[in-house]
Amino acid sequence: MRNFLFAAMICCAVSFSLFAEENQANEETKESTVEAAEAPAEGEAAEAEEEENKLAFERKPYFNATVFGGVSTGINIEDGDVNKEESYEFGLDNLILNFQGGDRMFNGRAVVDFGSVDDEGKMTLDIIKNVSFRMQHPSFRNAAGTFGLDVNLEAGLFSMPFGIENGYDHEVAFANSAIKEDFFGGAFNDLGVSLGVDLIFSKESDLAITLFTFNGANETVLDGEENIFRAPAFGVDLRFNKTGDFYATAAASLVVGKAYRNYGFDVVYNLSEEGEIESYKNGESLDQDKNNVLMAIGADLGYNVNDNISVGFKAEFGLAHRALYNPDFENGKLISDGVKDADSALTSWGLFAMPYATLWDVDMMARVSYFKAPFYDATIASKDDSNLGVNIAVIYNFCDYAGLELDYDFNRATFHGYGEKNETVSESLNTHSIALALSGAFDFLWEEESK
Repeated sequence: MRNFLFAAMICCAVSFSLFAEENQANEETKESTVEAAEAPAEGEAAEAEEEENKLAFERKPYFNATVFGGVSTGINIEDGDVNKEESYEFGLDNLILNFQGGDRMFNGRAVVDFGSVDDEGKMTLDIIKNVSFRMQHPSFRNAAGTFGLDVNLEAGLFSMPFGIENGYDHEVAFANSAIKEDFFGGAFNDLGVSLGVDLIFSKESDLAITLFTFNGANETVLDGEENIFRAPAFGVDLRFNKTGDFYATAAASLVVGKAYRNYGFDVVYNLSEEGEIESYKNGESLDQDKNNVLMAIGADLGYNVNDNISVGFKAEFGLAHRALYNPDFENGKLISDGVKDADSALTSWGLFAMPYATLWDVDMMARVSYFKAPFYDATIASKDDSNLGVNIAVIYNFCDYAGLELDYDFNRATFHGYGEKNETVSESLNTHSIALALSGAFDFLWEEESK
């Protein structure tokens, strides 16, 4: 009996072992089948992801219209006294219509700013900020789709690529920069043409190299002539861009153009042997064949912590080397206290630094700027004139279409001249302003649906 039970137990054990091995074999077969079935799916996902990362260029018709405007009021204080003429009144900061359209390869743009009026409140052609045509041609993509090259051509009236703060005021927060507006005279929103190549390293990084020429009508640092085609300017711009959570833009720009001596008044000299009087208004009739070199180096670095928080830092250094023509007439020179050489030059510079941040619905920044006079003011002493500015702004975007902005601006302008004993004297004017502004924007975008 014991032998029978022992034999039965052995049979059961062998049967159980064979059953277990069979089940294990079946499980392995099922797993192999599942893995075999899943392998193509994972492969397809990998291929889809790889395809998505390729630098494809998609032509898609679109039209975009943007309306942006703002009004403000505030208090202006000069050397401790309230300037009643410039305080408490509501002013139109800007009213901009921005139209863009095309198919991503051939695009057109028109920008009109009804806030750009003259001192008498009359509208002029200055309200037209952009009427231009742009072509972006995807000239090269490597086989792996990881490197590309675009050729960009733009022509018309548009903002030349110069410095870190080029562009339109409504496109860049806190764009009211003293360096751009006062030192560089509003940058270079002029009539011209640009040709560039964009080296695309990934969907998040590229290097753009642009050559451009324009009419050089900038009144501050170029000729500013009414004859807008008299003295064209030429420039080059290198710009590296990186997007993503950590974003960065680094720009280096150079412009070479003609410069004339803007004296700010009419100079009259007796030049002829017959005693005829000839007038030279702002040096316009004098030798214009003098070059002016302008340079800007800047960077914008930032980090998007999450969807609600981001921080950044922006800075720029600008340099202007301006040639002057100061001929020696029988009764003096155009610069009243004289420059010994007719050919002389003025080198001036400016810089700014600006940390900024976004916290949920609030944008904020603090900017410090400083620049030397971009040209003389009829005396050699005025070459040391300078301007120091501090700007602090906080914007509360209480909805998708409007924001409320609080600004504090401090400006210290220093002027140099001569005293009664012909000694050099200086005078500074301190200005404070506190302003409250309300801005609104509406954006409409139509684009063809992907097929």
